[in-house]
Amino acid sequence: MTGPAGTEPVVVRVDRDRCIGSGMCALSAPGSLALDADGRARPVAEYADAGAELTDGLAEAVEYCPVEALALHSARGGYRIAPAE
Repeated sequence: MTGPAGTEPVVVRVDRDRCIGSGMCALSAPGSLALDADGRARPVAEYADAGAELTDGLAEAVEYCPVEALALHSARGGYRIAPAE
């Protein structure tokens, strides 16, 4: 899966043991994250093309998670994009 020039697919990882279901992620990136029946975050798709608008929403979701249950990784290289290590 490839995106616009200069972008790459990303993977959103959710630590479901940490997630408290605040919903901030689903509000920040509704096309990429949703709350499941248990009220916890889950990715909508396995991979997301990292266009500028999408990446900004996902980066906000990761940043605003009150319990740091989200991480954004490169789908190709596996390295962490956000939050910074």
